Amino acid sequence: MKKLWILLLFVSPLIWAQEEDDEVLVDMEKMGKEIGLDGYFSVGTNGGNFTLGLKLALLPAGDSTFAYGPSFRMMRAYSNLYGNSASYDIFGAGAFLHVRLFQYLFIGGELEFLNSPYFAINTGKPDKHWITTLFLGGGYSQSFLENRFRVNLGIYYDVVNNLNSPYRATYHPKKVGPNGQNGALIPILYRVSLFIPLGRRG
Repeated sequence: MKKLWILLLFVSPLIWAQEEDDEVLVDMEKMGKEIGLDGYFSVGTNGGNFTLGLKLALLPAGDSTFAYGPSFRMMRAYSNLYGNSASYDIFGAGAFLHVRLFQYLFIGGELEFLNSPYFAINTGKPDKHWITTLFLGGGYSQSFLENRFRVNLGIYYDVVNNLNSPYRATYHPKKVGPNGQNGALIPILYRVSLFIPLGRRG
């Protein structure tokens, strides 16, 4: 009898954990899912880039306020920085979180890890290096045609502002010095996103 109680003592947490896992799986099945796309072309005095972003947005069951998930980025960039002219294909991945407010606004953050070549330009090293970007911002967000798609028009600030970020070539606003000369770049990015629901939400 004692052995039976010991067996139950060890087995019952496993049964409880299995039940919790089953509940999580059911909740995952009920979650809404959207495919997000964003893209833009930007040209600056130091270069430019064309980017295409892909997001998988997960929305809690019965709630469209929060959208979060993984992201993937492809970028074709060219640069005239530091007296060097070159073009590159850049790839990266990350994650995002958007909070949708009042049916027409959103705030959020987008974290990306990009394989940037610009460190190679500065130091003469032949390899690329992974850099981090963290964009925080918000803007307009609204669904159309009975929630068949959603459009986000956002403005973001790169909190990290890595000197080797491929986005830096397209940061247009500049701080102006006391004599009117151009100063440091202000890391602001404009981004337009399209989100399309996948299937029906439970």
